[in-house]
Amino acid sequence: MLQQPALIIGIESDGLFTYAEQQELAEVIPNARLATIDSPEGHDAFLLQFEEVNTHIIGFLKEVMPEVMAREPIFATDKIGDGEIGAVKAGTVGEVDDITAW
Repeated sequence: MLQQPALIIGIESDGLFTYAEQQELAEVIPNARLATIDSPEGHDAFLLQFEEVNTHIIGFLKEVMPEVMAREPIFATDKIGDGEIGAVKAGTVGEVDDITAW
């Protein structure tokens, strides 16, 4: 019943969520694509290969949501009363360099 595009990231050495299971998901979910991470780290590769995970996710988002990903980031400063905390938050839309930092 999924209508939107889906990205499935499979790790070839993952014994917990096997690559074969990820391939099967990509085959049965409409508009799904499978990105592969070749790593000897097993299930932990999604944490250790975060740059590769980031590359797959950012590429996917730029492809399926180009208008959102091309926006300028939205910045806001938290305030308490009349004083500023000074912490700056980036919005969740716009150009994102590192999705894993969210």
